[in-house]
Amino acid sequence: MKYILKDFGKQLKRNHLEFRRYFSPKGTDCYRVYDSNITGIPATVDIYNEFVYITDYRDGNPLMETGVSELLDTASRMLYFSRERIIYKTRSAREGRKQHEKLSGTGTMMEVHENGLTFLVNLEDYIDTGLFLDHRRTREMVMELSAGKKVLNLFAYTGSFSVYAAAGGAAEVDTVDLSGKYLTWAQYNFQRNNLDRENYLFHTSDAAEYLKTVRNTGRKYNIIILDPPTFSNSRKMDGTFDILRDYVSMINSCIPLLTRDGFIFFSTNYKKFHFDPGRLRGLKSKDITALTIDVDFSKKRKPHRCWVLERR
Repeated sequence: MKYILKDFGKQLKRNHLEFRRYFSPKGTDCYRVYDSNITGIPATVDIYNEFVYITDYRDGNPLMETGVSELLDTASRMLYFSRERIIYKTRSAREGRKQHEKLSGTGTMMEVHENGLTFLVNLEDYIDTGLFLDHRRTREMVMELSAGKKVLNLFAYTGSFSVYAAAGGAAEVDTVDLSGKYLTWAQYNFQRNNLDRENYLFHTSDAAEYLKTVRNTGRKYNIIILDPPTFSNSRKMDGTFDILRDYVSMINSCIPLLTRDGFIFFSTNYKKFHFDPGRLRGLKSKDITALTIDVDFSKKRKPHRCWVLERR
């Protein structure tokens, strides 16, 4: 166990130093410093400004060969963070169609920064923090392409893609999520970045229903962001959403809303996902996954997959 902890500590120290030097000039203080690199420590370690966020992926059980206390002590010592600044979570593998639930109700949020933008995260209440660090480069792409464009962000969660689009000069941004709580969070993110404008709108709606409604109005978008969950069975929606079953119909429903030169960013973090572009109507696809993974994430393990879809 000592050898495993020693290797773990070396990786933490080396990666923290390297990535802090890389990200700080970019105005970024949230990044990953350990990504299950050692077999005996199946966990991730992320820096969120003044906190360390450790997630144990050993199906909710203690780490295989390393006790939690030893793990936290090593992280504290090698990252120079006090134990009080380290948050430890376990993340169980989902069984069948079970969803992750809210963990607590402290409601405490803190600010982090990414590419000079400000986001609120909650490191206590949920398994997910409010900002998916692995999509940092994808968000940058959206920002670079959004100037003067109309952007639709479906399954928007806390609106980080929408913030990037607005910061990139998008003419209009529609942010859609079924959760009013997450949309309020998204609006806070807009406010933190001084992006309050009348043409940045937030819609509490099921994505499929929103697409159906907007299609009847003739509204068009230059960019559509589609990063759906693997599965959802919210009581606010009719039926369920399953990405393997429903991704084709969801993407095809987006096509009538695209401008002639418009495109869709489609992504998923579901490891068993198989993408079949032949089932899409009149779209060509390009796998851009490698381009969307930043230096602090492993391209070998691929935290997500991402495609750009355009009209033929």
